Amino acid sequence: MRQGQKRLTAITPQTFKMAITVITILSVAFVYPFLQRYFIKGLLIGSIKG
Repeated sequence: MRQGQKRLTAITPQTFKMAITVITILSVAFVYPFLQRYFIKGLLIGSIKG
């Protein structure tokens, strides 16, 4: 490329969907360890018959 030219890159719909998917998965994977104790307590409370 010459010095004055800019390279244009297009974001395809598939690339956008994959980026959103990765962001969603990483955010859930990051938050889950901190909230895991509440999931376990909820499962235990729901499994006890009264």
